[in-house]
Amino acid sequence: MKLLFRGAEADIFMGDWAGSGAVFKFRKPLPYRLPELDHEIRGQRTVHEAQIIRDARSAGVKVPYLYYVSPSESLIVMQFIGGPRLKAQLQSRGNDREMAEEFGKAVGLLHRAGIMHGDLTTSNVIVADDGIHLIDFGLATHSLRVEDHAVDLRLIKETLVGAHSEVSAAVMNSFLRGYGGVVGEKRLKQVTRKLTEIERRGRYARVE
Repeated sequence: MKLLFRGAEADIFMGDWAGSGAVFKFRKPLPYRLPELDHEIRGQRTVHEAQIIRDARSAGVKVPYLYYVSPSESLIVMQFIGGPRLKAQLQSRGNDREMAEEFGKAVGLLHRAGIMHGDLTTSNVIVADDGIHLIDFGLATHSLRVEDHAVDLRLIKETLVGAHSEVSAAVMNSFLRGYGGVVGEKRLKQVTRKLTEIERRGRYARVE
């Protein structure tokens, strides 16, 4: 198998599963934890992530199909989604209203189903032939809290400003149109109001 990414808690490999391209996510042992506890934690997180991916798909979000889940091996094998990351698309094409709105709709479906992604950067979005796919649910959790959903949007906004500053405002506006179209005007106002509040907290903390 080919190593795609080496993370702090998991390594990602590309390989083959029953004749199809697949991604293997292996949560590796962490030496600073007791072995028995480490094995239990990795197994629980593996199951939790698989459940979140399943729930996201049930909500209509495009995510990889799960091929195999093994808590004892701390392993998830899932569909390989071909296509560029949204980060690369924005860098090459600039503001793409349709693509940004579709991204907003995907996140809206996720939040409407009570799922907080936890790591919504443009690197965790794949632009495939059949549309936007969300990946990497390792930090995801079930939550309907307005603040948690606003935190997801804050990370998206920070990523856009940091990596795509020239088009960040236009992309974010298109994203919010798509998002609001799914969650509704009332929820959109609640989440964006909370987003502004969180941003003010951050500015105040930096000043202090």
